[in-house]
Amino acid sequence: MGMGWGLLAWAGVGVSGYAAELKIQHHELVVELYPSSHTIVAHDTIQLVGLPESEPIIRVSLNPSLDIEEVLVGGGPLNFWEEALYSSPGRDDSSDSQLTRTVEIRLPSMPVDREALSLRISYRGHINDPPRAVPGLRFVRPDKTNGHIGEEGVYLTSETSWYPDILGSLATFHVTVTLPSDWRAVTHGQEVSYVSQRNTSTAEWVVRSNTEALTLAANRFMKQDRQWHGIEIATYLFPEDDHLATQYLDAIVHYLELYTEILGPYPFPKFAVVENFFPSGLGLPSFTLLGSRVIKRRYTQPYSLGHEVVHSWMGNSVLNHFETGNWVEGLTTYLANYYYEERFEGHEKAMAHRRRMMVEYSLYSQPENDYAVVNFHHKENRVDNAIGYQKTAMIFHMLRRQIGDEAFFRGVRQLVAEYTGRYAGWSELQRVFEQTSRSDLSWFFIQWVERPGAPMLAIQEARVQPAAGEGFWIRLRVSQTGDSYRLQVPVVIQLDQENVYRAIFDLRGHDQLVSLWVPTKPIRLTLDPEYQTFRRLKRSQIPPMLNLWVTDRHRAVSVPPAESDQALFQPALDRIRSQQDDVVWLEGMGHSTSVQSVLAFGRPNQNAVTAELLRWCGPRITVNEREVTIDGTTFSGETVAVLVSCANSKHPDHVGTAFFGLAPDAVKRVARLLFYYGWDSYLVYKNGTVIARGSFAPDIQELTVELGPVKE
Repeated sequence: MGMGWGLLAWAGVGVSGYAAELKIQHHELVVELYPSSHTIVAHDTIQLVGLPESEPIIRVSLNPSLDIEEVLVGGGPLNFWEEALYSSPGRDDSSDSQLTRTVEIRLPSMPVDREALSLRISYRGHINDPPRAVPGLRFVRPDKTNGHIGEEGVYLTSETSWYPDILGSLATFHVTVTLPSDWRAVTHGQEVSYVSQRNTSTAEWVVRSNTEALTLAANRFMKQDRQWHGIEIATYLFPEDDHLATQYLDAIVHYLELYTEILGPYPFPKFAVVENFFPSGLGLPSFTLLGSRVIKRRYTQPYSLGHEVVHSWMGNSVLNHFETGNWVEGLTTYLANYYYEERFEGHEKAMAHRRRMMVEYSLYSQPENDYAVVNFHHKENRVDNAIGYQKTAMIFHMLRRQIGDEAFFRGVRQLVAEYTGRYAGWSELQRVFEQTSRSDLSWFFIQWVERPGAPMLAIQEARVQPAAGEGFWIRLRVSQTGDSYRLQVPVVIQLDQENVYRAIFDLRGHDQLVSLWVPTKPIRLTLDPEYQTFRRLKRSQIPPMLNLWVTDRHRAVSVPPAESDQALFQPALDRIRSQQDDVVWLEGMGHSTSVQSVLAFGRPNQNAVTAELLRWCGPRITVNEREVTIDGTTFSGETVAVLVSCANSKHPDHVGTAFFGLAPDAVKRVARLLFYYGWDSYLVYKNGTVIARGSFAPDIQELTVELGPVKE
């Protein structure tokens, strides 16, 4: 037995030239975990298929912190040697746990026609990579760890390489986990036994679904469960949060009832909400791992818990090779985050959601950092979120409009039925939807998935003429910048007598003339007022909001002159300073109306810049010492705080945002989380909780045209 060390560019490998055939079919995994010493002791009996005919060597990957004690086949030991390989380039840290070791095992002589082999690998070691915070908002990236065994909790995942594996294997598992007596383990599949003794507890899990990578979590969990149509619904929560179990169990049942109707039978024997000891929001086969703060906030909403339930089908049952493009997050976002609102919360909510998806893309994905959807793999920053989640969700919305609801949802169900336990990429999705719609969709997937960017629409000309007989013709000239897209563009025409006429026209060129007939005299025309067609929005077309300030290249901040007043906003000010960018800190008056967006802290009587910015809002908002009135609704009380944004009428690409409270203590609970509230024109808080929110229409409506006198 020997050991060699080398450097390779990519280490997620376990096989050589015959990698496509050699796989692990099943793991019989027996694990002992000792949190106090970060220790794992394990035996894994692996069943191999696709054995090599020429070279009697197999290669498996394993964490370099784990020492192999022996490898047995048929009761006899085998020789093995090891090589540590650096992980793929581009990772954001270089800790030792980023190393992946390949273990080469020399097989005994076997009959040529031998198809399978069982191999037992015994190993032990320490896994101790405590989670650490990463830059950026929590919703973008969870804390970073490659796996940890400790008193605060256990988290073992694919990055940990905590059991022997061969890349590309889709294996089943039988897992036995022994822990201290007050601990419980959770993994994929179904718990078939649990025994707690004086010093230890042992759980036995069976994973019958083909699995890419097994994740195991363990802690001092309290378990509650119930049955739903033969599926176990469970929570594994910390003792102090166990009172929340019923709320989570009820929410799981609600989402399962909805999404089994849309997607087909639930593909696993359980769905569990598991509390994690560090911030996370992970959807895994048959359970979701949510950070403790999220659990405590009762995040049972569609965009949180509902999103993870949909991942049971999309990503955890139908598998996705992320290196060939990640469609999973976009379709999950569409079904859980968007479609739920459309179905249950009404037209206005759905329209606002579509607008926000376009706004997020327009603000965070700029030409210099934009990329094609097919190149999205996972979320590291706001740009990835804008492209991989928001733009991709809107692509599925447009696909649904293109082929119709019946063909779209039948395609979603066919995707699940055909690819459960298998890999599907964008090409497989295209084939499925072409089958259900009986149409050629190659143009659609080429322009939206393979091409970066988005169209930007403009009305160049609009004329009205009487039609021969009755009615009127509108001659409309519409342009799109950049590469031309094939689009279905809705148009809404306001007629006299308060009637509305709706139509859809196909736009295929950079500059196109469109003729629209209406039955009575038209007054006003608007292109896509309900945000059905994905496009890039100008900053001046976006409702004023804090995120316009966040994404402006020319930004300024104004604080009250009194240090005691500044202290109330310290968490928000510290966050701004931590960004280490070129924000201008204003002093005194006279700067806020220059060509930049401005964020002002403090009441108008504390900060003169706040008063100046509020004048940009006009009559929409009035403030005095005791109350604030926004769009006709008055809010009062010492616990009321306000975040309000209005466009700079002289420079409409820029925005003025003010944050203040009606009493000093009102802002304290909000200041720490201020930048989580970036999507509304105004928010009103009471005791730190949002009690009102809304958006102001942009002052410039470039896709609306007033139709002048009729030309005879």
